[in-house]
Amino acid sequence: MATTITLADLFPCDDGTVLIARDAVNGSRRHISEVANGLRCGCVCFGCGRDLIARNGGDISLRRHSFAHRPDELSANCATAGETALHILGKEIIARHGRVTLPETWMTDMDGRRRPVTTRQSIVLTDVRLESAEGDLIPDIVAIGPDGRKLFIEIRNTHGCPPEKLEKLRSMDVDVLEIDVSSYRAHALDDLDEVILDLAPRMVIQSAALRAMATRIADERAARGETRQTDGSARIDVYRDRQMQHSPRAAELADEMIALGFADYMDLDDMQPSAFRVPRRQWQAAVLYRLGVTVYPDKVGAVAMLERLRERKWPKRELDFMSSDDTNWIAKHIAPDFKSAYEEVASYLRLLQRAGVVHEDLAGRFYMSQAERDTISKAARERSRPTVRRQELDDALEEIRDLMVPGDEGWVDADAWLDDRAGELGTTVANLLQQDDGRFDHLMGTLKTIRTSIMMMQRFQQDEPPEDLAGLPLESLFLRLQIARFDAQERAEKERDHNLRREAEDRVSEALQAANWVVSDPITWLDTVRPDSGGKTPRELAADSLDESNGVIIVSARAAADRRSCPLCNRMSDRVHSRYVRKIADLPCAGTRVQLRLSARRFICEMTFCRRRIFVERFGELVVPERSRRTARLDTVVHHLGLALGGRPAAAFAKRLMIPVSNDTLIRAVRRRSAASDDALSVVGVDDWAFRRNHRYGTG
Repeated sequence: MATTITLADLFPCDDGTVLIARDAVNGSRRHISEVANGLRCGCVCFGCGRDLIARNGGDISLRRHSFAHRPDELSANCATAGETALHILGKEIIARHGRVTLPETWMTDMDGRRRPVTTRQSIVLTDVRLESAEGDLIPDIVAIGPDGRKLFIEIRNTHGCPPEKLEKLRSMDVDVLEIDVSSYRAHALDDLDEVILDLAPRMVIQSAALRAMATRIADERAARGETRQTDGSARIDVYRDRQMQHSPRAAELADEMIALGFADYMDLDDMQPSAFRVPRRQWQAAVLYRLGVTVYPDKVGAVAMLERLRERKWPKRELDFMSSDDTNWIAKHIAPDFKSAYEEVASYLRLLQRAGVVHEDLAGRFYMSQAERDTISKAARERSRPTVRRQELDDALEEIRDLMVPGDEGWVDADAWLDDRAGELGTTVANLLQQDDGRFDHLMGTLKTIRTSIMMMQRFQQDEPPEDLAGLPLESLFLRLQIARFDAQERAEKERDHNLRREAEDRVSEALQAANWVVSDPITWLDTVRPDSGGKTPRELAADSLDESNGVIIVSARAAADRRSCPLCNRMSDRVHSRYVRKIADLPCAGTRVQLRLSARRFICEMTFCRRRIFVERFGELVVPERSRRTARLDTVVHHLGLALGGRPAAAFAKRLMIPVSNDTLIRAVRRRSAASDDALSVVGVDDWAFRRNHRYGTG
């Protein structure tokens, strides 16, 4: 069975032994394992043609089988047998197929861009020859291309063409192709056809097309050199043009950076030439500001920084988007101090890095130290504070406006309203939005209170609007909400009265059914006055039994006066808008809870300029306090119980007195009536501890 010969077998092993030789008769490749021992192998060297001796007898574990040159004192041992065998193999493959694939070729132009020369293509070859001398060179393979030009093909196994060979090739008008087969050493020789023809990496070292493209690029470079001087002089004039545009906001930012102590890192001379339309100090202040607001691990490079300046249209158009080659040429041949917009930003960042203001990472991006970033961030917050606060005000006004309906009054102009509010607070709009004196917080708190009040009144959880409406036209809105609440309460009262009448009728009907079993004439009995019932008939007793249901005595009451004064303007009014019932707890009677059902009237204030359109009558703080669910005398008892017994004990004792209140209610009653002490503190106890248990204690 024939041994498979790989590409690696063609070359000597690490110990110098040769495994492949050429048959002396037919020129085929023979492996050491396929031939007879000694000179009977009939093989010669690929490189020098000398006879070889096969050393393949004996134990292979003791000596590796290999070929060796026949001893000859006149000839040195051959060292190129493997290379010659590879070249012969390549010639055979290319000659047999008559073609080879050329790779895509390109050249780099003056702007650093790839300019294609030829595409990847398979070409037909003729007159393929092996190691034919061409002047001082002996190429591996020589062939004729389809255009009639000579093509030198170099087969690369370990090393490419040496420099001296490349130099000689450049002086010859030939095309040169190098095919690299070093990564295919494990492939069998019978499988190398497609590798050498198409698959193996290859490179066109030189060709007529590459020479033509190089000539064209050289001509373009020469033409550009002629215009470079003119363009460079024009750009120098633009660079030294001292007509600057002054941005008020940028000037203010520069002053802030100077005030923060960055003056040593800024060019304060506005007359220096620049690649920007604004003075140096202004765009440098913008760079410092950008570095200050960039939070680590985020970083900023020169390109990203220049993009931010381009958004403001600060770079001069003629000096922006310049290539480094043009910039360096102008600086070298015309003006040493010339810089493009990018070069100025990059130079300034490097200056800050050398001064220790910023730090640079391996990717050429910059970031500022924490202390200096905090300083600039604080200034940035102060700069943006008016904008942020104005947005907060606009959002708060919009939230209030969203709660209005089309029927409410018109809305205010935000600028005029803010100017009026600033005047009411004794300041200007600028100071209101900038300074931290509490006035802005007060205004925002007022707007928040207004919005909360509207939402609470929409849910019928609040009766009255806030005292301060912050100059907003909300009177009709709050009047509508109050009327809606009153209407809802009236509907609830009517429904309750209807339910009470129906319950009374049901009790009378039950009494009538019960009387049918006892008396002969139940109708007459129901309408007969009973002397033991306080002069009431059974029908009246059944209808009024609700007044003492569930162990509660219910007392109905109302105010005797026909007129009441408005709590806001003190004008008397007798126009009643509506009524509702307040349920007030009172002191128990004979061990039974007592509840006052106090009919309260709503009056209409007739004062034109009074903001309180509708008000509820008051009954006096000594009788029924405002918004209270207990009478004043019951609240006094609750207060004293809380003072005497505390929370839970007082709640338990109050329950036995038929005054059901919780421990939290008792504590709130005590706190509500307690006055703040004006006496100076002499001792403050913070904590107690024991130096030694049961012996010595300390207080801090």
